[in-house]
Amino acid sequence: MFKLRISHTDIGTPLEWDSAGRWTTGGSWIEPFTHPVLEYGMTVRGSDGCALIVNRERVRSTRTWCNIPANETVSDAVYVRRLAEARAWPLGFVFIEHGPEALQITASSWGTAPIHLTAPSGTLYGSWNLLDLVPHIDPRSFNGAEVVRFLTYTPHYSAQTPLADVATVTERATATYSHEGLRIDYPEPGLHALPRVLKPGADPVAFFEHELARVIDRWDFTPDTAVADVSGGMDSANVALTLARLHPGRVATGAMMLAGDHGHQQVRRRTELLRSGFSTDYRLAMMDHLPFAPGGPRARGERFDPKEDPYAEARNLLLDAYAADGKTVVFTGLGGDEAMKVRSTEITPGPHPTPSPLHLNSGIPAFLGEHGRRLLPSRFDGVAPIGPTLWSILECFSALYPHYMERGLWPINPLAAPEIVRLAESLPAEWRTRKRLLRDRLHRCGFSDDVVHPRLPENFQHILDTAMRRHGIPMLEMLLDGGAWLVQDGYLDEAELSRAARVFARTGDRTFDVYRPLMLETGLRRLNGRSVPQPQDRAGARRDGP
Repeated sequence: MFKLRISHTDIGTPLEWDSAGRWTTGGSWIEPFTHPVLEYGMTVRGSDGCALIVNRERVRSTRTWCNIPANETVSDAVYVRRLAEARAWPLGFVFIEHGPEALQITASSWGTAPIHLTAPSGTLYGSWNLLDLVPHIDPRSFNGAEVVRFLTYTPHYSAQTPLADVATVTERATATYSHEGLRIDYPEPGLHALPRVLKPGADPVAFFEHELARVIDRWDFTPDTAVADVSGGMDSANVALTLARLHPGRVATGAMMLAGDHGHQQVRRRTELLRSGFSTDYRLAMMDHLPFAPGGPRARGERFDPKEDPYAEARNLLLDAYAADGKTVVFTGLGGDEAMKVRSTEITPGPHPTPSPLHLNSGIPAFLGEHGRRLLPSRFDGVAPIGPTLWSILECFSALYPHYMERGLWPINPLAAPEIVRLAESLPAEWRTRKRLLRDRLHRCGFSDDVVHPRLPENFQHILDTAMRRHGIPMLEMLLDGGAWLVQDGYLDEAELSRAARVFARTGDRTFDVYRPLMLETGLRRLNGRSVPQPQDRAGARRDGP
């Protein structure tokens, strides 16, 4: 929620609010992200001039001191009370303490809009957009453990990024910057609930309905400028239905539309869901905006986060449409998969283990090169402790939030709320299996089996497969011909990756072996300002060396 530049020589000097919307001192500055659903402010401790700077999500019907940027000097007792309030804030936040000896940045348990940091040559740079830090680092210096995590689909949450010189302030973590440099301290592991036995007559569906409505109503937003994701999935459908009941006819909806039989099913299911009472519906056909398509942002050479999801082309155009119509917040179903997760100890093993999505050689992903194989055992080093919200949703926030924020939008993820997570974890496994809690809620609301138990899985796999066949594999082959960086650095084995590309082109198998190497290679090249060859320019691939 902040961008900043802090020289170590300015630490401890008084900050002043300026006309550019930043707190400044000397050549240093701290800029809050401003948005209607956020509040920010600064308070100064009278005894030593330590400044507390807060940016956080507004809580409905709650008035606080955090509504003006101007300096307000208070007693030590008031400062302590405001700091305690900041730590206990029930929604997402980031706060900064600018003290006499150090600057500290603390994130909330929500992990929203995480701040990335780098500290070259006595200056700390920070931003909620990783791309802002690229001019201050060597983007050709990679973090090996994070590269291997991404390639092998083991995205354990950590302060590390694919760029060796950039770190992230993870949920509940504190970053400290002083004359001694930059340090990030992880918190203690978060507490989680264990499944319980339901009391006779207990109604989990009714309690879930009540709790989800209470959670959503806590955010201070204007329904007429809100959009709800309604892809047709269980997670977003439940969030959207609650919004429709809280604010009938006022909240808009949007979705990236699938193709073929999946798309026909999605249209039927969305049509039924939208009868619940919404305003405008936004739709965008994903097949018209495939990943890596000629003319798309990646093909045009735009920089993007190497850990970006593959559907940014379509999603960002949908976000553009929201912003153009004056929307400000987008409610998502993110967190539903994590909340409904069935623990490994609750699963009865089948006669055959679940096969790996990757082609393995002696238990190791076959496409890894010598350096990648060497790093594989240490890929869990330096990971953050388990927090109140599970890793997988937090891991995606880094690349997700900037796309919304750059357009003046703010994503809200009610199913990631601690109350919803605790409720789901407390339920017997049968209520989480196949998301029974969410399905039963929709069934109770009168939706058909087509909505509650769709015949086809509605995911983006067929979109990704089509994109890789049409655009991805030719691009990957050209990168390999011209000397892929991840091959040169030993993370990938060129012969095996070429084999995987041929297998995918011929059979459609081994999607997961070819997609992430392509995404990471192209992302890292773009951060370095290097071109990514297009299929119509095979000679260009040979010209683009390291």
